[in-house]
Formats: sequence, structure tokens, C-alpha cells
Amino acid sequence: MREQPISVLAQIGTTLLSSNKVLALLRQTPFHQPLSLRELREAAYLGHLPWSARLPDHVFEHSWQLLAQQAANRDRACLLINALQAMSNEFLEHRHGALYVRQQKFGAWQQSVVSRISGLPLLAAAKASVLPHPQPAIEMRTQWPWEPPQSWASKNLPVVSPYDPFVEDYLGREGLHETHMHLNGSTHAENCWLRALRTPKQETKDFSLKWNSLSASDAVAVRELARSIDPDLSPVELHRQLVAASRLRKWLVAAATGTLSAEVKLPHDLIELMDDESLQKEVPEPVPAQLQLSANSSAADELYWIQHFLRRSMNHSSVALDRMFHTYLVLQNQYYRLLVQSEEQFGFDQFQKFTYNQLREPAEEDYLPRFWAMHGKANNVSRTTYLEGRLSPKNTLRKNHKLLKAVLGGYWCYLNNQDPQGRGVNPSPGKLGELLERLEEHFRKTSPLDRSHHRLALVVHFIKKSWTPGRKAGPYRFYKQRLELELTTNVLLECLARWPRLRSWIRGIDAAANELHAPPEIFSSCYRVCQRAGLTHRTYHAGEDFAHLLSGLRTIYDALELLDLRDGDRIGHGTAMGISPKLWLERMPGQLVIKKGEWMLDLLAAWRLLRTIPSAAVAAARVADDLTKCAGEVFRREMSCTSLEAVMELRHLNIRFVQAALETDWSPGITPLSDLWQSEAQRVMDAKRSRPQHLKLLWEWLSDRDLWERSETLQSVDAAYFDEATYLHLQQALMREVAHRNVIIETLPSSNVRISQYNSFSEHHSLRWMRAPGFVQEGDPEIMVSLGSDDPGIFAGDLNGEFYQLYGALRNHGLNDRAALALLAPINERGRAYRFHDPLLG
Repeated sequence: MREQPISVLAQIGTTLLSSNKVLALLRQTPFHQPLSLRELREAAYLGHLPWSARLPDHVFEHSWQLLAQQAANRDRACLLINALQAMSNEFLEHRHGALYVRQQKFGAWQQSVVSRISGLPLLAAAKASVLPHPQPAIEMRTQWPWEPPQSWASKNLPVVSPYDPFVEDYLGREGLHETHMHLNGSTHAENCWLRALRTPKQETKDFSLKWNSLSASDAVAVRELARSIDPDLSPVELHRQLVAASRLRKWLVAAATGTLSAEVKLPHDLIELMDDESLQKEVPEPVPAQLQLSANSSAADELYWIQHFLRRSMNHSSVALDRMFHTYLVLQNQYYRLLVQSEEQFGFDQFQKFTYNQLREPAEEDYLPRFWAMHGKANNVSRTTYLEGRLSPKNTLRKNHKLLKAVLGGYWCYLNNQDPQGRGVNPSPGKLGELLERLEEHFRKTSPLDRSHHRLALVVHFIKKSWTPGRKAGPYRFYKQRLELELTTNVLLECLARWPRLRSWIRGIDAAANELHAPPEIFSSCYRVCQRAGLTHRTYHAGEDFAHLLSGLRTIYDALELLDLRDGDRIGHGTAMGISPKLWLERMPGQLVIKKGEWMLDLLAAWRLLRTIPSAAVAAARVADDLTKCAGEVFRREMSCTSLEAVMELRHLNIRFVQAALETDWSPGITPLSDLWQSEAQRVMDAKRSRPQHLKLLWEWLSDRDLWERSETLQSVDAAYFDEATYLHLQQALMREVAHRNVIIETLPSSNVRISQYNSFSEHHSLRWMRAPGFVQEGDPEIMVSLGSDDPGIFAGDLNGEFYQLYGALRNHGLNDRAALALLAPINERGRAYRFHDPLLG
């Protein structure tokens, strides 16, 4: 059993459904006119070329000819519909009355297909192929009203996975344990699409505001994302496309359900449908009410009408309707690509553009749909047993109250089996205090073994923000963000004091977003204050995306030490500690550009780790020389490695108190402080007494503007500063520190494949951490790992898919089902054993 890559035929089909070059051709050609195969081939070729630039043209050409030949052999079937059928045959299979992805193709499905296009048309094509012969239109009408599936997930969860009896048996008994999922970023693009079709102006309002944001970096990021999809895409153009797609859908649903008169005059072209909304185009009636756009519209509705449209088109093809259908799908995927990170968009900066554009915001004001999504498709048991949902705390009590009421109110509705429209017998209480009391009462009556609904814990994550030295930077590094963190921490703790029952739900803290923007030390003081206040579970995103492999290792090392993570605390991602040094070196350019101050800290971390490796004395001596030189250039004085180490280990101190202690006669007793912050002030005074010189040098590092300028100077460094063996030894030294501290690493396969240097799931570093044959390296210590899905909406997946991706990767490397599950099951089960949940709630 080997993993199979995507075929060129499927690449062409994906391009036909998503390329802006294809959309341009569709736009300029009237619907009643067949597309020129020559022009369509050119558009497909140009759209496909960047994807497979290293393949010779004849590979594309032969696949294109095969597609055209197959279409010609099927009477009246258009080339697009033939491509949909070919793709569904390649990736999907019917088993036990349901559709699944072929296990050998699941990696390519996740990476290459649904990272670019919605999978719904492919599912519909697979279903259409097994439908009975279509009946005459007059008989078709008797099949209405259309009754969609009853469970929320069956209606609205568009993701599909493989089917393996051994895995299904295990998950049926054990369930999945989610340890790292951001609640915002979890809504699937298909559900956002239906909302956008219904109210395009409302759904794109925030996108338009972001596009024109006063924050230049945010606006640039949003425009870069949009223009990478289509150079002509803008808020105005997106709105026009949504209006046109909404109108197209009405015609297509009418055609699919047999309510379209043969004499009706169809629209002329796409431009006509993109006219101002006030110029209403006559649309066919009656379209079945169940398939009209409404708040109840679901992915199952889309799947249903598309499969019936395809079935009819295969037998009674209409050039105009086929062209309208093609246009609808390309418009859908233009929008889809604004919400889902493609395999060609590597790195956290690319990922963050999807969080900036605000297109998910309207849908994600309601949290109930996401809880049903994590539940899965079974009615009476949740696929997920334990769920940790992450959210960002606010800087006022009122905003936190609103957020927590929305989240826990949605969870209450989920527990009471309400659907996303709020239909149910036990609505959410109006006040947060009453809601918390009723939730507590619910779980007092619920068995800890009850799996009818998943158990929820919340982890609040502070946001890393970039810092730019300059006139407005403040008196020390990350001045503004440090003050914001203290404010947010105080407000969070005030919430816990105001509503003590929240402690059963807010179970831990985290710091998320781009690790290149902010280092672990700026969160240290707030982490300790939260811990003293009873938030004793901690995790931290680290080693996810990094300028240099040493930078990623350093960030993990700093997080362990400066945040004092241990005894069940966790690190999110940790890619730098697991990725194959050989693979990283092969995928990166020979020279990397990095800030001098960052490189100094990277060398410091490397020097400290190398000193723990008896065989690395020569490498440690070389690093010591380079580190001394680099530190001397930054500080403009001689600085030994041990002195720099002593200075930088004080970075965990609260810098506001450091400034007060060094620049004034201040002491903790002068200004009244809460007990929680009094301890932070005392730490600074202890350092001032015991290590005054080191504290002054730390303050110089933090506050001296000339030093800032020197430390921010860019320089080129070798990616191969060390050889593969030395990088491997550094990773192993860090893994030993993780194991010694009893810290768990949260592994997030889809997220890492998108954000790191991997081309497929079979390269993922968790295989090494599972100690899979061929991946584990001699000298690797055992570390504990748990599983998470991160942002399943942005990666078009779910936790079930993450489990299957790793299982498939193990099977693809030759392990049988029992051996693969034996390696993978402990990762899932660590999520249960080391969960942050309140034990009183099960």
C-alpha cells in the first residue's frame, strides 16, 4: 500500500474549476455558445503550469487529449462534467452505502484538491454515477419536498475521510481527543459560501473594510491574497461575483429539479448576471422551497441539487446550462480560495492572510455549528470525546462577557440537541451566571462515561504582535504589547473573580499567532500571574515557522525555560524539533537572511544545547567564537558567552518593574500592587540585589535605541551553518529537555504540511516522534505527543482526517493495520490523559 499522488488529469480538472484564466474565458463567452476547446486548453494550461512547472508539456498535452477524447465519446456530455467524473473515480469510493476517500489518495485529496476547490461537486459526481435513470420532469416534481439528512453534521459537514474497519473500531471505542483547535478558523468554506450567496453585501462588508484598513500591513496582506487568486479581484468584484452566483444557482436548481420550462429564456452571459442588484433578472419559478437560499441552506442541499443536475446533464446536455454550471463552480472556488489555504501557499505569513480577510467573521459569531461539526455524523455519540477550543480573551469585561456567553451558550444548545437555527426545547439562559449554573447542573447529572456529546474546555490564547523599533516604539522592546498583555490578563482574572464557575471552563492559557512577531519572554510575567491565579495549564505555539532551523529550536527552548513549562504543560507544533534536517536543508535556499540580534540568540541557544552533548565539544567551541563576536557587535563591548547567558536568562522578568527599579528609587512597597503582581515586582528586586550588573545589561538590551538598530541589522547566514548530524544532535538535546520536563507536544499534521516545508503527510515529523521505522533517528529520546486539528476550516479538514492522514502515512510506509494503529493510538490517548478539562465535569 503506497501513497498515490494526484494525476495530471485531476490537476487539469482542478484547474478548470478554479483558475482565474478559466473564469476570464467564461466571462467573455455567451452562455449559449460552447467554449472553444483551443481557448479552454490554453487557459487550463496557463493555470496548471505553475503547479507542475517541472513536467514536460507532453504530459499535460496527453492528459488533456484523453479528457477531450473521453468527453467526445459520451454523447452530449461536456468536458467539465467528464473531468468531475474522472476526479471522483480517482479519489472517491462507495463503501457500505457511503462515500469515502481512497486511503492511498487521501494525502493528495487533502493537499492538492480540497486545498484548491470545494469537494462537493466531486461528491455529487460520485453520487450521480450511482443514481437510477432520471425520470421525466413531471415525475421529478413528485419527489418533493426534499428532506435533507437529520443530523447537523450530515447536512453541513462537507469533509470526507477514508474508511478502515480497524480504525473505525478503535475510534468507536476510544473517540478522538482534540488538544489544539482554534474555534475561530473552524467554519468550513462551503457553509460560508451559502451565507455569502444569501446576503453578499453583509458577508463581504468586513472584507471591504480590511481591504481599505488604516493598518497598512493588514490591508496589504488581504490584497496580496486576493490578487494571488485573481489579479482583478477586489471587494467590489467579489460582491458582483456573489450576486451573479446567487442568480446562477436559482437557474441551476430549477434545471436540476425539473422545474425549468423548455421555453424559458436563459441569461445571456455572466456580465448580465453581475449587474446591479436593483436590476432583478427574471428567474424561474417555482424552485422547490427546500433548495431556495435561506438561513437553513446546507451543504447537503448543494450536494443534492448538483448531483441531480449532473445526472440530467449526462443524459440531456444543454450547452447554456452546462456553461452556467461551470461558471457557478468557478465563482464558488474563487471565494473558496479566500477561505482555504492552498498547498502552494507555504508558511505562517500566508496562513495569516486568511485570518485577516474577515470573510469568516459573520459565520463565526455563532459557535453552535462548530460544536456540531466536532461531534461528527453519528446522532447518538460524538466522534470527539474531549475538545479544547481556543479563543482570544478581550481587553474589557463587557467584551469577555459577550464572547464567553456566545461560546458557552452555543455549547449549551449543543448539549440540548438544538440545531444551528436555535430550534430546541431548552434555549440558552440569558445571563452568563445562570448559564454557568445550568451547565454545572447538567454535568452533575451526566455520567463521566457518557459520549453522547463531547466535553468542552476553553484555552485562552494571547496574540503575538510584531514590534518595530522607532520613535513610537516606547521605552523598551514590545512596550505596547507588554502593557496590553497585562491589561488583558487583569481583565481575564477579573472575569474569573466575577463568575467563579468560569474556572470549570477556562482551563488554560496559550500564546498564538506568528512566532516571528514576538518571543516567549514577553508572556512570561502574565503566564506566572495566571498560574498563581489558578490557571495552571499552559501551552505555547513554538517552532512552527522559523527564519532558520536554529531559530525554531531556540524559540522552543526559550518557551520551555522562560515560561517554565513542565509537568503536563504543552508546546504547540514544535516542527523545528522534529523535521528532518536533511529535508529542511534540501528545501531551503543556501543563504537565509536574519536579524543580527536574533542570530545572536540562536547561537546562544545552540551553544547551550551543544554543551549538553559530550561529543559536540568542537562544534560548541566554534559556536562560542561566533557568539562572542556577534554579541560584541550588538553590545559594542566584550561579552563572553557565560555573561550573555546570565543576562538573557533574566528575560522572563516583568520589564515594567525592571525599568522602575533601575531608573527610580521604586520598590514594591511604594506603589500598591495586587498580591499576584507583587510577586513579579519582588522577582525584579531580588535580581537587582543579587545580579545588578546582569540586570543593567538586560535593560540595555531592552531599552537602548542604538543597540536596537544594531540588533535589527539584517545579515545572511548559511542554512548549513551546521551539518545534518549536528542539527540532529541539537534536536535530540532539546527533545531530552522536553522529556525531562514532562512536556507534551501538540502535533497538527495538516497545519504543519501547509505551513512548513513538507510536500506530503508521509514526510511529517510526527512519524519520527511515533518512532516509526525509517523515521526514528538513532539517539532520539521518547517524547509525549498529542493530536490537534488547529484551524480545520482553513485547512478543509477535521480531527478525524488528521488521524487518518497519520494512519495512512504509516500504512504507506509498509506497516500493517495493527502496527500502524499501535504507533498512532498513544498520540490520541495522550490527549485524553493530559487534557486540560475540569475532572469534575468528566
